[in-house]
Amino acid sequence: MTSGMQIDATFRSIARLTKKWPGRAVGPHGVARYLNSGGTLPPILWFFNAEQEPVNFHAALNPEQQFVALRSLNLIMKPSPERDEVGAEMAGHLADALTGMLPRDIALVGGNCQGAPYAICLAQRLMDLGHDIQSVAAIDTIPDRAITVPALLNFGVEAPERNPFMQDQYVTQKRVENLFPAYEQASLPCGHGQYFRAENLPYLIANIENFIGARIRAEEHL
Repeated sequence: MTSGMQIDATFRSIARLTKKWPGRAVGPHGVARYLNSGGTLPPILWFFNAEQEPVNFHAALNPEQQFVALRSLNLIMKPSPERDEVGAEMAGHLADALTGMLPRDIALVGGNCQGAPYAICLAQRLMDLGHDIQSVAAIDTIPDRAITVPALLNFGVEAPERNPFMQDQYVTQKRVENLFPAYEQASLPCGHGQYFRAENLPYLIANIENFIGARIRAEEHL
């Protein structure tokens, strides 16, 4: 298990990179930003990699959409098993810190590429704390962590090397079916890391809103 000192240092590093993000600073050292906390729509929680991403994402959301912007360990730690462990611990601490201010129902927890596994860890811990997570999402990756929540898997069409379904559809389908009770593939008309540009963001928002809407409609018919 990662030491408390290392986790604290990690949060301090994240806080230095999120200090100019919009919204109310929440969580350890104020690393997360809560926007539209009074909105009528259940929150979306998302792990981003860069400063402009949450700004653009929030501007494209429904004004009634509660939204929590979080940050991955991009530029803080190099890819490694240690980073995976630190990220998982970080997500657990974030869930513990945020649970008291979040509503019971949460529309979606997601992340782009390297932030996606942390999103699954965060969603699982929030579920353990009694929240109803309606869906999870990822971009340009399949987070290798199982969770009993439907998953939206977005892939940029100009980065086929990032889409395992393009390499071996049968094996990937079986793998994903073992990770999630249901899933949907969705396309983004761009290359890797370009999802939050003005010309591409409407497609991501539409994918998310359609997926959330489908989950709500399914529950209403139960």
